[in-house]
Amino acid sequence: MGKLISNYFFTVLHQLLLMLTPFITTPYVARILKAEGVGTDAYVLSIVQIFIVFIVLNLPMYGSRQIAIKKNQEEASVEFWSIFTFQLIVSILNLIVYLIFIQTLSSHKELYYIHISTLLAYSLDVSWYFIGKEQIKRIAIRNMITKIAGIFLIFTFVKHSQDLPLYVAINGGTLLIGQLIMWRPLFKEIKFVKLPIKDMKEHIRPIFLLFIPQLMIQVYALINRIVLGNVSGEIQVGYYNQAYKVERIAIGLFSSMGTVLLPRMASEFSKGNKEQLRRYTDYTLRFVLMITLPMTLGLMAISPNFVKWFLGTEFTSVSNILILMCPDIIFVGLANVFGIQILVATQQQNKYTISITVGAFLSLLINLLLVHSHGSIGTTIALLVAEGVGAVFQMYYARKYFHFKNFLLLFIKYLILSVFVFIVAVYLGKVLSVPPMLLTVIQLLAGVFVYLFGLLIVRDPLLFKTVRGFYNRMFLKYDKAQN
Repeated sequence: MGKLISNYFFTVLHQLLLMLTPFITTPYVARILKAEGVGTDAYVLSIVQIFIVFIVLNLPMYGSRQIAIKKNQEEASVEFWSIFTFQLIVSILNLIVYLIFIQTLSSHKELYYIHISTLLAYSLDVSWYFIGKEQIKRIAIRNMITKIAGIFLIFTFVKHSQDLPLYVAINGGTLLIGQLIMWRPLFKEIKFVKLPIKDMKEHIRPIFLLFIPQLMIQVYALINRIVLGNVSGEIQVGYYNQAYKVERIAIGLFSSMGTVLLPRMASEFSKGNKEQLRRYTDYTLRFVLMITLPMTLGLMAISPNFVKWFLGTEFTSVSNILILMCPDIIFVGLANVFGIQILVATQQQNKYTISITVGAFLSLLINLLLVHSHGSIGTTIALLVAEGVGAVFQMYYARKYFHFKNFLLLFIKYLILSVFVFIVAVYLGKVLSVPPMLLTVIQLLAGVFVYLFGLLIVRDPLLFKTVRGFYNRMFLKYDKAQN
């Protein structure tokens, strides 16, 4: 458990930096590039990400799971090279198709050429090896260094609305450098081995089984955005994308748990430790509900004021989109537990695929029906349907690994406490006459205080366990050292 906590700590530390990055850069970029520049960047990136999907093929999830179940370094070396060779072949084919695609374009060609660095970064990504080995500290430190470098470069060089190409180059370049950095420690662990063709072939079917849901996710995460841009214009894409970015900041805090626990769950499953799997599931399910419910209602409460100062008056319309999008935080949290930590870890990717596919098709249908009349609001509804349906299907398929009655009781308990957070934050937003940024800080602090007070009243076991663990680590260790 100690290694899990350490891995989670560094993953959360990285996620906190990811949270702070938009807080630092988004207001600046939104004001420098304007709604049109932000929308163009989002539109181009959404198309580039389609190619990224065909490069990644959900290899990080599959690769980390496969490395986790290998018994020794020799087996891990064979597994790494067989998976990476497949990754490299697919990446080269994608880059060729991408270059051909650029030749057919009449606008934004420069941005697409710059994004070649982004595609190369994903082609050379080997972070899945270190995640499988539960060496997440290395990945987190690397990501934090490159992210800080990117922030510095954006503030130093992006000064005008015409600097959009430079902004794209900084994001893609720092990402590529970050991937290259990880090859040095990799070669200290991985040996060059003779690779039989059959070792690579055996990965094709399971990789593509996991790729199908990844592709389906892009249907509502990317293609819906492209449809929105073509029907309602790039400014509407900019509004939707800004709301989506803010929501993903919140999601980062608990999605870390999936990254950390997938290798451990896969390892326990390979050993037949079903009871240990159930214990991990109970713990993470309680954690996710305790975090996502107050986060959802709290973000809904602060959104009107938050958007004003965070994005600027040009993005006022984002507030309504963000409020509507907030329940997605809960859906993603549940899918993280039931889909990734259970279905994928226990090699039930066919069920995971079905859940994502059904949600994706419903999402595309709803988006096509609503986008003409409701613009970005219609696309947001389509997103909620996709994530919600997927989470429900995954919950059903994973029912053997948790107790539904306990889940329902936990949901109701944390929901009631979260409603009090919502009421307090909304009330403060109406009665206080202070600068917008200060108001957001006050709302957040008051919401955290009310929620923690509520957890103390109901004597929440997870809170008390966390406090005891912190006390034992910090104070008992200090007392022993003094004695």
